[in-house]
This record gives sequence, C-alpha cells and structure tokens, in this order.
Amino acid sequence: MKLESNTYRRLIEIGLALTIEKDIDGLLERILREAKEIADADAGSIYLKTPEGSLRFVIVLNDSLDIYEGGTSETAVSLPEVPLENPDGTDNMANIASRCAIERQTIIVDDSYTSNDFDFTGTRRFDEMTGYRSTSFLSVPFKNFADECIGVLQLLNAQSADGAVIPFSPQILRVIEALASQASIAIENRSLLDQHDELKSQLEHQVETRTRELQDALARLEEAHATLMEMTTIDPVTGIRNRGYFDDVFQQEVRRASRQRYDLALLLLDIDLFKNVNDTFEHLAGDECLRGVAQEIDSMLNRPSDVVARYGGEEFVVILPYVSESNAVQLADQLRGDLARKVHRVNGNDISITVSIGVSAAIPGEDKDCRVLIDEADEALYRAKASGRNQVCGYGA
Repeated sequence: MKLESNTYRRLIEIGLALTIEKDIDGLLERILREAKEIADADAGSIYLKTPEGSLRFVIVLNDSLDIYEGGTSETAVSLPEVPLENPDGTDNMANIASRCAIERQTIIVDDSYTSNDFDFTGTRRFDEMTGYRSTSFLSVPFKNFADECIGVLQLLNAQSADGAVIPFSPQILRVIEALASQASIAIENRSLLDQHDELKSQLEHQVETRTRELQDALARLEEAHATLMEMTTIDPVTGIRNRGYFDDVFQQEVRRASRQRYDLALLLLDIDLFKNVNDTFEHLAGDECLRGVAQEIDSMLNRPSDVVARYGGEEFVVILPYVSESNAVQLADQLRGDLARKVHRVNGNDISITVSIGVSAAIPGEDKDCRVLIDEADEALYRAKASGRNQVCGYGA
C-alpha cells in the first residue's frame, strides 16, 4: 500500500480534529481509535509517562474481548504501571513499551510467541486468563518538541480482510508514525492549555504578592501555546504551510483585496504524472520530491505578502496580492521553467519533475469570492494539463 493523497488528507483532518479536542481523555481516546482504525488493529492502548519514571495506562481498547477502560469510559484502567527502570537502576529494556519510550524508537514485533527480544510474561498471563492470543505488536513513541518521550501508542494484532491476525506492515508504520507526531503536538498542546486554565484559576485566589509570579507563568504558557498553534499550520511532509492555513488566510486576503480594491492572483500547481514517481522510486523518494518542489516554490515567491501552501497530495497553491493575471502568468511560467530544469537527487537517482499551473486573478467583489477564484484557477489548471502538461494557463487567456 502506498500513501495516496486521500491518506494525507485524512491525516490532516485528524490533526485538525485533535487540535480542537477540549478534553484530554477524549483526545487520548480519539487518538487510539483513529490509530486502531487506520491499522486495522484489534486492540490498543496508550501510556503516558509519569513524573515518577513509569508508563501509566490511560486507555485500553480490545474489540475481541470487549474491553474499554480509561479514556471517557469512566472506568479506570486496571493494568499496572510499567516501570522504566529495573530495581537495580538499569533501563527496563525487557518490556516492549518501556524500551520504546527509552529508545524513543518505533518497535514492531510480528509474533510475540516466537520472539525472544522481549519478556512477554505479563502478556502470557493475560492471554491465559482471557483466552486471547496477543500476537503482533506495534509500539510508537509520542515525542515533544525537545525530542523527549511523553508516552507510547501501542497497537495489537493487525487483522487481514478476512479477520486473520497478521504482522503490521511497513506502510502502516509510516502512517501511524505520522499520526503519532500529530498526536504528540495535540497532547502537549492540551496539557499546556490545561495548565493555563489551572494557573488562571489559581491566579484568581492568590494574594497580591503572588500575582506577578503567576502572570509571568501565564505569559510563558501563552507563548508556548502560540508556538504550538503555529506549528499546527505546517505540512509535515513539505515543511510549508498546510491546507488549513491557506483556507483561513485566503478568506482574509479576499476580504482585504475587495475592501481596498486591488488585484489578487491565485496559482494552483499540480506535479505532472506524480504517480509514476511513487511507482518507480517508492513513496519516500516521492516525499523528497514533494519537499524539493515546495521549497523551490517558497524560495521564488517570497514576498512578505505571498503565501505558499500544500493544497493536497501533489498540489500546491500560491496567493499573490497586488498581482494582475498577466503578471501572475509570467511569474508562474518562470517558476514552471525553474522546476523543469531542477533535478532532484534521491537515493542515487536523478528525478526530473514538471508542473502544470492554473492562474486566476481579479479584484474580488460580489461575483469574485474565494470559491470562484479557486474554481477558475482549477479550470485553468485543467486546461494546462489537457494541453500536454508542463504548461501555464490563465483563466482569462
């Protein structure tokens, strides 16, 4: 399975949903349920690292055994914490979850009953009591911006279409790691917001001598929160702005251009025959090409008012305030030529990329809103593709 554009869109949608989750228990449950569904896993759990140096179960789901503990279930998880250290002070590397947290690396076990890498004594005891068979494991760390492990996502027993237990595939691993990266941001963001609310409540009851100290703490938390919110607008594959950021900013730019009566241009770019790149050089090479194209666009169109974003899949979008359609077409053609001449060196392979670009521009008004400008750019892009690709077409041309 290759990661198609709809998979990226789903990850973006999940990431946005996680950022607005108001309750930490609901957030953790959403993360685990999304991960189980994506990986077709029968069971899963989430651990969070405690200040005392252990991993605490915060939610456990098992479809076959109908187990639902933690999360929003109002039932506490009955499983004991997993220590990160042995009694002699050495790292607890025998447990799969603790090793994942200590090494901050993803771990896959295809069959726990044949693996000698970990101590599955507790797992065997659980299986004997329940009649379950815990076979395939996927453990992924949650890491904060300091690259510290704050928890672990663990999935159990991947299932085939006919319900048979199978190992977790490398393709699924990449998706779950991307989801875990988004989840880490959301968990830390939610924790900071909870701290913010707690400190605000304390501030209202503290005496005057404590006010300045608490206000300083709030300022630091709000700055950290602003940083986290900024990072949620970055596309994790290309490093440029994401679709959600474009949607918000484009509405603002259209309203401003309409109010002040100036031209607003929109470029919609699509990489030509990108599926061939993924099919020939594999998905990771495709990601490198996406990053290269994104950075080339971003470096050329770099006025403070320009906005470059990933629109979805292999599509990019550019907002150009104060630029007429004719000038936008010229800029787009220069960009097209630069991209066509650039060679992407990936894993010893030279990969050439071309793009087709659709251009629309207008002074927004009653008959030219966000949707109309996007539709016009999309129609121009379609004509560029139909004209043989590696072309630029303006809507009014």
